[in-house]
Amino acid sequence: MKNKQGSGREEKLSTFHGLKEGDEAEVEITQTARDGRGLGRLNGLLIFVSGAAPGEKVKVRIVKLGVRHAEAEVVKAHTMATASARA
Repeated sequence: MKNKQGSGREEKLSTFHGLKEGDEAEVEITQTARDGRGLGRLNGLLIFVSGAAPGEKVKVRIVKLGVRHAEAEVVKAHTMATASARA
C-alpha cells in the first residue's frame, strides 16, 4: 500500500471506522439533518447523505471522511415500506 507524503493523518482517520473515501456501503437513513440531508450511521460513524430521506435504505459512496462524520452520495436507493396498515 502506497502512502503519499503528508497523508499519514488522513490515512489513519480513514481506517478508524474501517472506511475510506470511495468505499460503498448500505446505510439506513434514520433522520434529517438541519440542512436537509439524510442522516444514518455506519460502523458507529455519522453519515450525511444528500438526497436521502428517513426510512430509506440507500447504497452510498463515501466522498468525504472526517473523524466523527462522513459525507456520502447515493449510488442506489432502495424503497422501504413506510405505510402502516390500519384496521
